[in-house]
Amino acid sequence: MTKRSVEVGYVQLADEARTNPKEYLSTILKRTPKPKGRYAFSNVHIVGPDSSVVESVEAEATIAAIQEGAKLLNKDSHLHRLSAAACKPTASSMEEYNAIFETASKALLEKADRASLLVFVGWEDVAMDAYAAFIGMLPFRGVQVALISRRREYGDLMRFATRTGTFDLDGLNSARMGKFTVHTVFGALPSRTFQEPVRAWQPVDISSKVADDADRVVHIPFKIGGLKLPMLTHNGQYTDALAGLADVLAIKYPKGYTPIVSCGETCDALGYGQDMLDALNQEDGLLFTHKSGETYKRYDNYGTKELFDTINAARSSTAPPVIIALGGGVNGNCIGLIAAMTNVDFVEVPTTPMHYNDAVTSAKKAFSLVVDDTILSKNILGAFYLPQLAYCVNECLLTISSANAYATVGESCKTMNMLGISNSAVGAKYFSNILGAEEFASDFTKILSEVGGFDALIDFIERPSTLRRKRAIIALGKRIAAMREGQKNAPQPSSSNAALKRDRFFPSMPSLADSNSGSESSSSDSEEEEDSATMEMLIAERRELMNSFRKSFHALPVEQKDSILSFLTVINAEIVAAKAMFLAYSDPFEKYRALLFEYAHTLGHGVEAFANDLYLKARRLGVEVDPKALRLHGQCVGMAVLWAGEMSKELGELTGKGYTLHQSFPYLFNRNGGFSFQPLRDLCDELNVGCEEFCEKVLKVVRRDNKRGYCSCSDPKKSVDQLVACRPGKMLSSEDPNAEVRYLVEVDEDWQKAVLEKAFEGYFDRSADLVDGEIKFVQESCTNSGKGAYKYSTSSNGVASYIRAELLKSYAAEEM
Repeated sequence: MTKRSVEVGYVQLADEARTNPKEYLSTILKRTPKPKGRYAFSNVHIVGPDSSVVESVEAEATIAAIQEGAKLLNKDSHLHRLSAAACKPTASSMEEYNAIFETASKALLEKADRASLLVFVGWEDVAMDAYAAFIGMLPFRGVQVALISRRREYGDLMRFATRTGTFDLDGLNSARMGKFTVHTVFGALPSRTFQEPVRAWQPVDISSKVADDADRVVHIPFKIGGLKLPMLTHNGQYTDALAGLADVLAIKYPKGYTPIVSCGETCDALGYGQDMLDALNQEDGLLFTHKSGETYKRYDNYGTKELFDTINAARSSTAPPVIIALGGGVNGNCIGLIAAMTNVDFVEVPTTPMHYNDAVTSAKKAFSLVVDDTILSKNILGAFYLPQLAYCVNECLLTISSANAYATVGESCKTMNMLGISNSAVGAKYFSNILGAEEFASDFTKILSEVGGFDALIDFIERPSTLRRKRAIIALGKRIAAMREGQKNAPQPSSSNAALKRDRFFPSMPSLADSNSGSESSSSDSEEEEDSATMEMLIAERRELMNSFRKSFHALPVEQKDSILSFLTVINAEIVAAKAMFLAYSDPFEKYRALLFEYAHTLGHGVEAFANDLYLKARRLGVEVDPKALRLHGQCVGMAVLWAGEMSKELGELTGKGYTLHQSFPYLFNRNGGFSFQPLRDLCDELNVGCEEFCEKVLKVVRRDNKRGYCSCSDPKKSVDQLVACRPGKMLSSEDPNAEVRYLVEVDEDWQKAVLEKAFEGYFDRSADLVDGEIKFVQESCTNSGKGAYKYSTSSNGVASYIRAELLKSYAAEEM
């Protein structure tokens, strides 16, 4: 990273050149760098001012020339207009924000991808040039950006900020790892090249915490782009862990800071957000809560006037804003993108394993493309931006749902199948093309040996007593949220109680509380004090309930408790190491070899979008959704691992023992049905959704998959995907060199439809057993047959040992 720099070329291109539109556009196409592996742009997306902008005569002439040039060059072109409000000098933060996302979304809907060129046509108000940087940043897999500017001075081409100053893209901020959006600027000034080194990376210093609290704090080594990202797991008591976070942040920000704690509905109800603000003990702060779930992984759920006003106010004070992503991976991804757009430091505090080992360990922070509550494409609007610290409070992981636990192992099954035993001689040879991979290589299949801890965790989560405690806490949390909603516009009470002073609540979407509850606020001081006292009492009561919940875990038999902690420790460490293998040096922006982590995500994203659409339909029709039907991202990936294995089998690429081992990974963890389709099928039947509709909705998402544009498909009915060949830890190769560098292969839509049809009929609803020395995949209908239910011959730990032994034999045979 010390050698990384940002380079922007300025190319002189006079207005007079527009008289030859073909040559004019050709110059732009030639002088804008192409993405790696591409020698020409596939299409051109033009962004210009709203037609109502009176001072944009020259801009309109430029747009016309580019459109005509595209026709003459046989280039597909698309014109996108900024909103009229966003083009005004008086545009607000929200008008800027909406314009950026609306324009980027339109470009994606019109097939912009990494092979596209985005040409932003500026006008006399050169402050508007900043839109080029933000709109071009968002198409996650990348577009190349050419800015045609009317500026009379070069200015700072490494930094673009909107007129309000809210949105600030500083290319030299090391949290961006040298990733900058604007590639070439065209205009009337003489041609020049600008290059500057990225500033030094200075994250939160954790050395004192690791040294002083070694018996409770575990440092997980991780690098990305050559930078050390501090990742700490605190295994001590909850309150001690929060105090530890406050300690290390005080070192980073000695003059104080303004914490903006972002969390979803469940995290808020459990009290994690309020506890965090109290523990950090700063003069000011914001508890920013929002709707939870994949359907709300979208820009209108995370951008509010109050949020942006808080950021701007903190910037002008001595206490800079620091965004704290407290919760699951969706929250971390989304509020991380807000941090990237506003150039604000942020810290990730995961409350789910998936957030810690998967979301944190990727610099990508992204929204999905969601229209009318329907997910059209997952994680396609985003940026690359590093947190200053990842800090996991292990006791927070105790409140996850069984779906969260399954999501964690679903992603792990993907990782085990794609990397296998990478620290073996065979594995080292296979991954020798990954720079620095040996530093983090491991036998990732050791996660299988933790299946007993996984089963114990599911048992704890689904115990009636655990569920009762959690329901009581969440119900109380909803009551607190309702009171807070009613008080948010009332004057602050005269009490100096610190917890209430800092509890500013700005919901970005309808909150947990009913919109009518607490709507009548009293102007009486005595009533305000009474409300404050009640709130204080309820918060204290919730903390006591949470303490009781945590004690119930520590009261478990030592063997069960230790197996759960071992499972969480091993799975976090191994998945973090797997990500570091590729991201540490070789591919921090996940555009080449690291795209391997998208294995099983093509259909996984599709079924995830389908499931969320199904839940929305059920809600609208008043149909109750069985909690067993809820499928989180990692669960959908785990299901898609099975489907990908089946496609490889049908292609003759994964057969015999190799196929059995591949499928056995998710089946081993499926004795409680977390990867089974049947609960979704039951909901489909109740909502009159048939197999054909299921397949088409999944494939519609596949057709907008964010891996498109990396290589050319020979047929419009084909997409790009990854498949395992021969055995776990070996990927199918492609004849296309551009695809091969990403382990991508062409996949026919008919193959995908075939496995989706099998899934709909319950073919993959199985679990693994060991019978007479052979792996057997037991149909779930047999294990749930009441009195005559199937009795497993071997414990899950025993099955895991056999699977690992067989996999080791496969590797040993290749070494001979």
